[in-house]
Amino acid sequence: MNSLQKQTDEKLSETPEQFVTEFEKRLLVTGLSDAEMTMKKLKFLGLNYDPFGSEVTTECQQIMENLGLSQHLKNPYLATNILLRLLDKTEERVNNLKQ
Repeated sequence: MNSLQKQTDEKLSETPEQFVTEFEKRLLVTGLSDAEMTMKKLKFLGLNYDPFGSEVTTECQQIMENLGLSQHLKNPYLATNILLRLLDKTEERVNNLKQ
């Protein structure tokens, strides 16, 4: 198995808890502008993504792929929880960077 397949397989087996933890670790090394951009993307998803809907807009799909969320937002019951947790952690990071 090549390394790309192995990384993909590891991503697929990642739990939502692990994803949120890894997201937070990556967030801790970002600057203010990157954190603010992540916040905008997450807010856009929060307003425009319907986890119970059958259609996903191109914009939402691109953001989900960019942030590595596609797998974790497939379960509509977890999607809102994950998005809110990521928004909370991102907002906290932005506020800390602004101080």
